[in-house]
Amino acid sequence: MDVKMFKINNRRFKAILCMLVVIVAGMSIPAQAGIVKTDIVMIVDESGSMSNVHSNLGNSIGLFASILQAGGLDAQFALIGYGFAGDNIRLLTDFVDATTFAGFTGDLYSIGSNEPAYDATAYALDGLTAESAGLSYRADAVKNLILFADEASNSDTEYNASSLDGLLQQSSALFNVVLGGTFSDLLTLAANNGGHGFDLNELNTSDTNALTAFVTNFAQVKLQETLDYCVANPNDPACVGGGTDPVPAPWGLGFMVMALAIMRVRK
Repeated sequence: MDVKMFKINNRRFKAILCMLVVIVAGMSIPAQAGIVKTDIVMIVDESGSMSNVHSNLGNSIGLFASILQAGGLDAQFALIGYGFAGDNIRLLTDFVDATTFAGFTGDLYSIGSNEPAYDATAYALDGLTAESAGLSYRADAVKNLILFADEASNSDTEYNASSLDGLLQQSSALFNVVLGGTFSDLLTLAANNGGHGFDLNELNTSDTNALTAFVTNFAQVKLQETLDYCVANPNDPACVGGGTDPVPAPWGLGFMVMALAIMRVRK
């Protein structure tokens, strides 16, 4: 066999091989997945023992939000207080950014006694007949509800654990609870609706390092729950174009890389 001819064929073989590799790569290289929007409602007990929790919630919302953002979530926050004797369930702010939300936590009272957690959660989803929060949920955002309570739900007028469970599922809302005790009905509601239970005592602390550790863990769990929701519900409007599934890279990029590979071989 002529040595010169062998070298030419070898080069052509390399060029063809590179073209095939790049074509296949162009079909499967994942582009960056889209941002997932989420609307987070924090439903906060306003009883007398919650004052320190209110302060820590405001002081740590920036860290919480930054972890969600770094993980690919576009989050906005609303605040509902419940249990205050003057207005048993009340909206303190519709959806705002974390910095604005922090200011509204200063309007939480800590002098309530009745704690209708079921009704307050239903209020966040416009499920009460008596009154409605009227929150501005985005149609393409995952609903996330987080309840902070140091007592089991009491003094509810419309909802119990079973009917609230139905409303949460009908609304496709994720539900988390941060509790000052082992309140089994609330923990079951969280487990049934894509969420977890957390220890309120870890938020009710004056130890800055302990608070940071709790908020970091809480945010990471909340992030994963939201992404998991989109994996399980890829056709949800909040997850179409977002979530964690890769999308094909443009063919133009594949052809550009292919041309560069051929030029390199020819050189």
